[in-house]
Amino acid sequence: MELRGLDYAVVDVETTGGRVYGGDRIMEIGIVHIRDGVMSTAADLLINPQRDIPPFVSRLTGIRWDTVSEAPTFGDIADNVLDALEGCVFVAHNVRFDWRFLNMELRRATGRTLHNRQLCTVKFARKLLTHLRRRNLDSLAWHYEVPIVGRHRAGGDARATAQVLLRMLADARRQDVDTWDGLSAFLRRPRASPTRSYLPQPVTIEAIA
Repeated sequence: MELRGLDYAVVDVETTGGRVYGGDRIMEIGIVHIRDGVMSTAADLLINPQRDIPPFVSRLTGIRWDTVSEAPTFGDIADNVLDALEGCVFVAHNVRFDWRFLNMELRRATGRTLHNRQLCTVKFARKLLTHLRRRNLDSLAWHYEVPIVGRHRAGGDARATAQVLLRMLADARRQDVDTWDGLSAFLRRPRASPTRSYLPQPVTIEAIA
């Protein structure tokens, strides 16, 4: 299957914390479709997480309890989420995080889980953009001159990730990576060994949010 012929659902969720099995919940979801190279917003929704939102999360996202107190619960929108993801490659920046939280919420609300193909833009960037020191969303957006309107909000991050994905797919095609099987093989390639140096090296932390 050619990459340009696939439908993509680029997903971002904002949550009350990082503990998918520790009681944290989704409080916002953004889904952007890419079909034939064209982006469209499939979902940009606040969600009542049915639990408190820690102050540090509110400071990061701007989402407070009064922001979501009247919003639908995940159970109210679960069917719409499933419809939006059906038949699409599930894409996210650090896909494991969004995938695990969505599956937890879907299992709780419907008893169902996702079975989509997955594509992580962090992993893709590590293989494709080896010259970059960092591959967090801000770094990739800067590299591709993609504006992020609404950072740390689900809709804004999903739209930025979708634009980054389109540019990475174009770069991959220039390396003759243009099918799903070809991309899967590309992502499995071992990373090149760094040149050994005996000089002190700077320490960097690659953020993935």
